[in-house]
Amino acid sequence: MGRRTLLVLAGAVCLAGALAPAPARAELHVLAPPDGAVLGRTPVTVIGTGAAAAVEITVTGEKSVATASGKISGKAFTAEVQLSPGENIVLVKSGEQSQRITYTYVPKDLPAGAYRFHPPVEEGDCKSCHPQGVGRTYPVSEAKLCNSCHDPKTGAKRLHGPLGTGTCSVCHDPHGSSNPKFLVLNVRALCVQCHAQTRSQTHIQKSGDKKCPECHDPHGSDKQYLLR
Repeated sequence: MGRRTLLVLAGAVCLAGALAPAPARAELHVLAPPDGAVLGRTPVTVIGTGAAAAVEITVTGEKSVATASGKISGKAFTAEVQLSPGENIVLVKSGEQSQRITYTYVPKDLPAGAYRFHPPVEEGDCKSCHPQGVGRTYPVSEAKLCNSCHDPKTGAKRLHGPLGTGTCSVCHDPHGSSNPKFLVLNVRALCVQCHAQTRSQTHIQKSGDKKCPECHDPHGSDKQYLLR
């Protein structure tokens, strides 16, 4: 068994923990933009899952109230909602289920941490990632979908676990993010999701609190420890 294989297997063990079922929650769930997102455009595409019936969305802004109906594909849904400048309370209902989230619309001078949609979502091109319909990628693998637009980055001798197992979405959100590179969390929080051992924390402290990618390539490397 080669070193590359061992590294990918180690990554798979980590992914098993990262992908463990989340605590029980109401099935209806808005995937994007997430609760608390700061946005610089309107209308906004709301993407969610768990629809049990027709989806109705009410947006209460500082000076207006707007409603929208969702388009449903299986249990997945999308809807275009109009936001007002400032804070907007968004209530999503489907059957007896509901979820309340908040968006802040900033028409100009958008802050650095504002939410950005992945280009296909921005362009309304859901089928580029969901060829079988919204909410479905089967039978096309996640890695194959991502590689149809992005460099596979699989040429190194040692691959980072998520890349080696073809699960890009462990680190990158395919709908959008408020973090650079569409990361699901900020860099430090994301890395310690898997690299949470005591020695990792000690290493971070000794590094002078550098960001992990300053020294380690998050996709792969020919060097040990994925060093650059």
